[in-house]
Amino acid sequence: MFGDPSVPTVKFAGDIVKMGEREHAAKGLCQERAYVSGLQAADLLVEGAGGSGKGVLQCRDDEAQFKAGAGVIGRMRKALRR
Repeated sequence: MFGDPSVPTVKFAGDIVKMGEREHAAKGLCQERAYVSGLQAADLLVEGAGGSGKGVLQCRDDEAQFKAGAGVIGRMRKALRR
């Protein structure tokens, strides 16, 4: 996921890293995903040294008004493509 098990102190982070079971709500190629994968890679290093990682809080679901607005915009884009 974040590196080669034969070199446990080297981890990779970024928006293109496959995060497996540590997948987060920040998906796609974005700064948030890169940031979250960096936090998770740091947690892996801390845990590997016998410490306790802090973890990353999961994002809550989008609020109703955001979902409604995104739906309207999606329908408008679809209609304009015709």
